[in-house]
Amino acid sequence: MLGIEQKKGDANILSGKLIAYARILPSTDAEPAPAPFQSMVRNGLLVIEGDFRDTNTVRQLLQKELGNNFDEKIDNLIERIQEEGGDLPEGFDPEMIRERINELSNMEVIPIPAKITHKESEEEILKDDGDIFYIGEFQGVGQAHFCLTSLPIYYQAKYKEQVKVTEQRYLEELLSQIESQEILDTNSLKENSDLFPNDASLNSFIGNLQELFDTRIIPFILSQVTESDFQKAITQFNHFMQPYSGKDDLEQVCKTLELLRQNSANTTERKRLELLCNKISAIYHENFRKVPAIIEELNALAE
Repeated sequence: MLGIEQKKGDANILSGKLIAYARILPSTDAEPAPAPFQSMVRNGLLVIEGDFRDTNTVRQLLQKELGNNFDEKIDNLIERIQEEGGDLPEGFDPEMIRERINELSNMEVIPIPAKITHKESEEEILKDDGDIFYIGEFQGVGQAHFCLTSLPIYYQAKYKEQVKVTEQRYLEELLSQIESQEILDTNSLKENSDLFPNDASLNSFIGNLQELFDTRIIPFILSQVTESDFQKAITQFNHFMQPYSGKDDLEQVCKTLELLRQNSANTTERKRLELLCNKISAIYHENFRKVPAIIEELNALAE
């Protein structure tokens, strides 16, 4: 858009750390750029950087409302529901939590400014972590500076919106699981002779998704002998993962499983499958900082 090129990262899963740069062409003017602008440029590059990853997450809100032992309370609650059923722990009011989340979501957002930083080369810029954008070449520093300092406002708005949608989904899933007492964990899924029990979905799963991939989903699907059983397992997998928003990721997983079924010794596809599962699990568990590096490895594997 407007000549802006994303050099690193995924626009649909912003990491919250922005690096943007412009290339400043040699000036033909007799008068050099004003001193403040001259000091901003290094080797013809004007670079800004901003880290907008805040700490006001849903999990931290729950810790504030329920105490620092929130994780322990949730674990105990899940264990109680699974073993004997029971009431919600004292102080856990799902409607109160929903109201507090809505209050935070509707608060006015004050943009955080990015800062000028110095990099020696484009190669050094691209080695950094985060979402990296190149905005093009400029004859003068002034217009480049104006464009670069405007970009973080738009970036922050998009990032905050993505975080809001993800965290609201996480909250609703967590509260609906607790209220309905329909909770699945890795061990309960392993006890089923089929891949998943009827109507099971990611919305009702509590646990480590990466562990579920490694110990249950992938081994089960690849162990299917007949084509019909394999396709049935793929259908169950897609049904279970339906709440996951990255449909392209799921399609790639299924395609890779097909290729591995034809040739289990294909090391490239095994690595691709591992990275795809890592990516899906990182997004599901909101470990967004891991995602750009995983995407980079997947892109390198595709070359």
